[in-house]
Formats: sequence, C-alpha cells, structure tokens
Amino acid sequence: MTATVLDATAPQTDEELLLAVRQGQTDLFSSLVLRWEQPLFRFVSRMMPRPEDARDICQETFLRILDKADRYREGSRFSTWMYQIALNLCRDQARRSKRWGKLLAPGASFDETRFESPVTESANGPAEEAIRSEQRLALVRAMQTLPAEQREVLVLKEYEGLKFREIAAIVGCPESTVKSRMYYGLNGVRQALQQQGMDSL
Repeated sequence: MTATVLDATAPQTDEELLLAVRQGQTDLFSSLVLRWEQPLFRFVSRMMPRPEDARDICQETFLRILDKADRYREGSRFSTWMYQIALNLCRDQARRSKRWGKLLAPGASFDETRFESPVTESANGPAEEAIRSEQRLALVRAMQTLPAEQREVLVLKEYEGLKFREIAAIVGCPESTVKSRMYYGLNGVRQALQQQGMDSL
C-alpha cells in the first residue's frame, strides 16, 4: 500500500492527519495538537479537581496518541478515540490519588468557569456576573455529588455535545446504560440544586 503524503499547509480531517502521522509524517501531529488542545483541556478539567492534573493528563493523552497511532482503527472518529484515552487516564489518576468523586476538595481552589455552559451569554454588569458565578459554583457542587460514571456521561453529553453512541464507545458500556446514567445523573443534579435553593440554572 502506497502512503499518501499530505500537504501540511492544506486543511485535513483529524482522521487524515492521524493516518498520515502513522505513515511517518510526524510533523503533522502538531496540527492535531493545536486543533484539540483546548477542547481536550476543557473536558479533562471537568473531570479532575486540580488544574495541574488536567494539564498532565492532556499532555499524556497526546503522547499516547502519538505512541499508539498504529492502534487507531481506520474509519472511526479520532475524537472518540482521544476522549477514550483521556478518560481512562482520568480514571487511573483518580484511583491513584483516591479523589474519584471529589470534584472540589475541601479548601481547594477551583475554577467554576470550567463548568460554564458551552453557549455563554455575556453578563450585563457586575451583578449579573456575580449571579452567574454563584450558579456555576452551585452546578459544580451538584456535579460533585454524582457517582463518577454518571458525571462522565453528563460531561460528555452536555458539555462536549457527543451522541449517545459515541459516549458508549468512550466509556465502554452499552448505549442503553449510557442513557440510564444520563437519566439518573440529571435527576441527581436537579435534586442537588434544589437542596442549594436553586430550581434550575
């Protein structure tokens, strides 16, 4: 099979870039990193309590993608594979640190903006921004109460905008299980918000 050489200056799909990297055009890997470093960091930040852990996991995710490019299944979505690698690293780190299920450790600094809605309306002034900040922190606390498996699904669906079949491939369970976790996760968030005196965000 003849390797296809891609022009580094031409726009390419994620899948085309990774296949080219696998065939030896490793200089194109930087294009994938630039394309995905911010979305990946946002995702990992919503799963891990400490920014330094999130940064380390993002770096390790890209290193593993480069190292294991030959394991990528041609025809599948690159983003699904990337999120799967990142999520497994999050789980491993959480087990090691025994912080799984604790998004906000007591006394820890936490940037509540990582749980901002993907579509954020601009505040009209300091009062509106203060309300939004309070709402984001309430959502962080609500998400903190969820089992990890429910939080994973909620983050992937509500913040990353993935479809149930994609989430199922990432978390490694049937689509019906993903939908069940989504249902119970949303109920859990709703109840936690009500306990904080907020009916909805």
